[in-house]
Amino acid sequence: MRNKIFLILEVVFLFLLCTGCSGFDISKMLFIASVGIEKTEDKLSGYFYLPLSSDIGKTENTEDKGQGEFAKTSGNTIPELFQNLQNSSSLVMNFRHVSSIVLNEELLQKEFLEELMDFIKFSLEIDFNCYIFVTKEKLDELYNFKNPNQESVLNSMLVSTSDVSSLFLVAPPIHFLEFVQRYFNQRTILLPLLDLEEIWTIESEPSKNFHAQSAVYYFQNQIKEVIKNEGSPYFSKTTKFIDYIDNTPLSFSHYKMKLEFKDILYIKVEFACDIFKTENRPTYQQIEAFVYNRINNYIKEFKEVDPLDLKFNNQAYQTNCNYDAIDIQIKIRNN
Repeated sequence: MRNKIFLILEVVFLFLLCTGCSGFDISKMLFIASVGIEKTEDKLSGYFYLPLSSDIGKTENTEDKGQGEFAKTSGNTIPELFQNLQNSSSLVMNFRHVSSIVLNEELLQKEFLEELMDFIKFSLEIDFNCYIFVTKEKLDELYNFKNPNQESVLNSMLVSTSDVSSLFLVAPPIHFLEFVQRYFNQRTILLPLLDLEEIWTIESEPSKNFHAQSAVYYFQNQIKEVIKNEGSPYFSKTTKFIDYIDNTPLSFSHYKMKLEFKDILYIKVEFACDIFKTENRPTYQQIEAFVYNRINNYIKEFKEVDPLDLKFNNQAYQTNCNYDAIDIQIKIRNN
């Protein structure tokens, strides 16, 4: 009897499952993979990346697979951008799989950011499970892919962000939920800065690897650019990178940084280092001094935007740390 009951339940479940499938016609849906927004005169312009189904989840493409496309709309508000896109097609737009949102730098203002957060929070259009980027470029140029290989690069960055974190040297993509949390906690936000020159020159790079070496700090409507800054890898989540002492290449691996808030702030850095040179090799003391200067100079350059979140952390840890009194401790492990 018990087995019959289980059998009946299984049949009912399969029936319901099949019924649900029949009501969902994927051929009538258009999936959006990435959304870009910029301001044009007194209106907003929206760009919606429509990848080919063969491109989704892949990092390589060839000419015979064609190219993805983007659609463009305009409106006075963010909801209007999405509604106008829906009105332009007989297909049902699906925004539940958007992987990234790209904002023009001038939109990093309180009014717009809070409108964006409210839209994602209260709208059923777009899922919050996406990543935020910023750019200075015109979005029609950014989303207008010129050949399949270049499309592949952008597809890797904007659609497969969780699988290609090594592509982002200065700042890994920030998840929307972390973006919101840091914004409302008045903390510093580090955003990848998409640069056309960096993207389209990939063909000339022997390794064929793209690294987003640009970013912006955003803090209380202040914006500070981090463009190919020499010290930035030391403050990113990248655990492996290469630097140079007097043209001697050094490979940093298992790089870790830990902050401790006591009477002053302690920055404890630990890493392994490989030296690719047999003559005039720098000593460990020279490497320690080199890393110390990299970190110290970076702090001095960006302290106006509070890169270490001292304002927030002083409240959280009941301390009164400042950028003029920081103890930087360097430890090099043997490989």
